[in-house]
This record gives sequence, C-alpha cells and structure tokens, in this order.
Amino acid sequence: MIPQYNTRLVGVLSHPAGESPIFDTLAAAAEASGSNTAFLQFDAQAKNLAEPVRALQVLGARGVYLSGRLRASASSLVDYLSDEAHGTGIINVLTFDGDQATGHNTEARAIMALLEGSREALGQGGAVVLGGGAMARAAVYALVRGFRARFVTIADRTLQQAQVLKQHFGGPKTDSKIEAHELFPPDIADALAEARVIINATSVGMAGGVEESPITIPDIFSSRQVVLDAVYTPVTTQLLATAAAAGATTITGADLLEKQCAMAFELLAGEGERQ
Repeated sequence: MIPQYNTRLVGVLSHPAGESPIFDTLAAAAEASGSNTAFLQFDAQAKNLAEPVRALQVLGARGVYLSGRLRASASSLVDYLSDEAHGTGIINVLTFDGDQATGHNTEARAIMALLEGSREALGQGGAVVLGGGAMARAAVYALVRGFRARFVTIADRTLQQAQVLKQHFGGPKTDSKIEAHELFPPDIADALAEARVIINATSVGMAGGVEESPITIPDIFSSRQVVLDAVYTPVTTQLLATAAAAGATTITGADLLEKQCAMAFELLAGEGERQ
C-alpha cells in the first residue's frame, strides 16, 4: 500500500525489531481488507517505551501494538483499561483518541473466544496453565474471570512466579480454587489427568526445540480434554501431536495468533468503537 495524506498510522513496537509474524499478520490484514491503514515497525525498549508511544500519539496514529516484554510496560501510559487489560495487568494494544490512550489485551480475549465451547466443562472441572509470563496471565484471566473454572492449577519452572499469579487472581471474590506448583511432572500429574483444559503458555516446543514438550508424563491426555499450545512455530508442536494422538481436541498457537491479531486489527484499524 502506498501511504496517502489521510493514511492512518499504527505502530508495531518490539525489541529487537525484525521478522515478526504479528506484524506480517496485521499488515496482511490491512492489505486484504483494503483498509487505509499503514502498520509500521519500530524498535523500542521497555525502559524507554514512553518516548515512541507518545511520539506516535502526537503524530496522530490510531494506536500501537506491543509485543514481547513491552506488554508488561505500558500501564503508566494509558488513561483507561479494558476489562482484560485491567484484570491481567498486561497491555498488548493501545488505542488513541486524541490525547487519551486505552489499553487492551487481545490475547486474553482470544483465549476466551477459542475456549468458548468448553465453558460448561470448565464450570464443573479444572484447568492447568503452564507458565508464569504474560501469556500465562492471559490464560489464567480467561479461565478464572471469563469462565469461572472450578479449579485452576498454575505450574511454572519458577514456583515463585506461579505463586505471584495465584495471588494476583485469587481472593475472596474468586470462584475458582487456584493452586500454584513448580513445573515438575510428578507434582502436577493428578491435575493434568483431571483437567478439562490444558494451556501451554511457555516457549517449550517452539522452533529450535520442536521435539521438546512441557508435559512428558506418559498417557496423561484423554479424549475429554482440550489442549491449547500458545507456541505457533511449529504449528503442530510435540505437545499437540501427543494430545491429538490420545483423542484430545487441540488448538494451535497459530489459531491463537490469528484470533488475537484479528481482534487487535479491529481495534487499531476498524471503523467501530475502539474503547
């Protein structure tokens, strides 16, 4: 697309800036839809995030997409928060309306959309989230706040990080019983076997370690489970291949990427309400 005088600008910030499936997906969506929106990549670091965000806002940009560690660094740059951004404490999309900015979390929204078919099962059973980072926060938010899952087990390689998420999402107003564990197979075997939904929010199994899986317990999956792997390269991870072989329903990281980018595109380039 050749930018025109009225082309709407959206910044895609990451560090380091380079090949990005998120940028490619958003730019392709703009091209396919005929939207007069230009997605431009910029290199930005968390410690200096305010500078490029404010510069884009002054230039009249529609908003900003934040990736990687930048997602946890934008809370001081917004005036309003969506429910998902407030609940997770993570912002991956900023939309601008004049001098006001609103933070959103399309990752949590996308997980809820992809797991909608499991709503009834989650109300009666449990789920396991592997990981303790930004994507794990989105997953736990979806399960606890979105679906009110009866039991949620959070397992991370660092027990302290799992406990941080338990404390963040727990409390007297939470219907879910939340447990925190170290990501050590024997400790979470029972939780995995009983879970109706399992979400891998770690990077284990991504390109470079495609034969690896965060779950190595034999015969742990079943046909009554849904397994979502946030890793999108490769599309079919070892985790998903093993789960599918046992009859589980699988959701790929590519599915999650496509869904959350579609939601981000609507916020950043759509003609509807963006706040």
